[in-house]
Amino acid sequence: MKFRVNKLWIFPFLAILVLFCKIDCKKNPTTPDVQDLTRPVIWVDSYELVFIATATGPNPSSQVLKVKNSGQRTLNYTLSTEASWLSLTPPSGSSSGQIIEHLVSVDKKDLEATDEEYSTEIIISCEEAYNNPQTVRVRLRISKEPPPKIHVEPKSLSFNAQQGESNPQFQTIKIRNSGGGTLKYEIGCDVPWLDVNPKSNSSKDSEKIHKVFVDITGLKAGNYKGKITIEDSNANNSPQVVEVSLSISKEPPPVISTDVKKLSFKAVAGGQSPSPKPFIVFNSGGGRLDYIISWEASWLTVTPRKGQSSGEDNNHAVSIDIEGLAPGAHNSSIIISDPNASNNPQIIIVTLNLSGPLTDNEIFLSLNPSSGQTGAIVTVTISIKGNVSQIAAFGLDLNYNPSMFQFQSVNKGQLTSSWAAVDGHDPNNSGTVTIGGFVGSGKSISPGSSGSIAIIKFKVICATCNDGVKSQICFTNLTDDIRDLVVTTSCRIFTYKK
Repeated sequence: MKFRVNKLWIFPFLAILVLFCKIDCKKNPTTPDVQDLTRPVIWVDSYELVFIATATGPNPSSQVLKVKNSGQRTLNYTLSTEASWLSLTPPSGSSSGQIIEHLVSVDKKDLEATDEEYSTEIIISCEEAYNNPQTVRVRLRISKEPPPKIHVEPKSLSFNAQQGESNPQFQTIKIRNSGGGTLKYEIGCDVPWLDVNPKSNSSKDSEKIHKVFVDITGLKAGNYKGKITIEDSNANNSPQVVEVSLSISKEPPPVISTDVKKLSFKAVAGGQSPSPKPFIVFNSGGGRLDYIISWEASWLTVTPRKGQSSGEDNNHAVSIDIEGLAPGAHNSSIIISDPNASNNPQIIIVTLNLSGPLTDNEIFLSLNPSSGQTGAIVTVTISIKGNVSQIAAFGLDLNYNPSMFQFQSVNKGQLTSSWAAVDGHDPNNSGTVTIGGFVGSGKSISPGSSGSIAIIKFKVICATCNDGVKSQICFTNLTDDIRDLVVTTSCRIFTYKK
């Protein structure tokens, strides 16, 4: 049997099928929109900025927002915000791929401290951009007390090692809070060969020490970079970064070596300074040692102050100047540094034992501290040693610079603790404190005694002084039972430090 097909109904069916395919292809295209792929794309380096300030302090530091075109053609964009306390400089930009920096600044003069955050958005707009618009959240906290501030030193560390040998010696970083409140921080590293211990701590104002370790296991010879990041979201300068460099050589790195680890000096106050003493620095490792020498105490000098060694000995001399130093033990250190040495730095301890003058029946003045900045409290102590006669009363004048110091108080000393009175006054801050004391019903000072008879306190007030300015404090006009004492040190020098 044969079937006959009516060809007339096939044509409408084909037309409907073609129309359906056109509609379906528009809804589900099999090829990308070529026009979208050629449009600019807005890129920003951060989608949140946090500012922290105090009600009475300055505006928080400005931050940088980076914008660029990560797509095609040219991105012509604008930045805007609804917050009156936020400013954007410049408010627009143009990028064909390069990064454009915009300064984001806060003006808090019309804002109040509150438990709630101020929040707004920065809108980056470009109608032609594929991802228009982009927003960056901005948060502002205004506290009633100063926020914590991260202080870290040093800002960089250098390690050196030889490939296949042991890890270099650990180094340390010191972290403290230089702002208000309590700093509660976390420490992170961005490379696997770098580690810090401990990885967190807190500080109100005390200094915290953290050990920094490097593990060269599996690393080839070459130079490596890493970062230690210290963060506290409440700190106004978080995060802080310590840059770490690691150099792994195929030959051994230099090693700082010395022939001594300690130098000791002896002298008599008021006499001659001790003779200089030598020490040797040499390189006991590979390569060339290129070092510098520094020290802490003003009474200590090292010559020469630097040197080089590929194995040979370098001679250095340590000189001591005892002028102005009080009798007693004085300590300092000599620091030998080469950032390329595997054991950088090395330290030589220096001690100075300064005994009192050999004669008795003495009176002298000491100063603590001998240097400081504005606001520091300086203690001046008047002491005697081996008095010949019994002492039941005394008087003297203490002269000082009223532009450097402000007189605070006079107190009894070790030998006058039972006396009826030890007092002094300078009501107009004229530069002279008249000090006197009498035994009353207390115990007089027996012959042959040694110790303090008066303790005077001053406050450093010279806010405009330059760093290193020196000022003397001296006593004169000894009266009553101390007038025949031998004056060994009547003046001390105070050095102003910024």
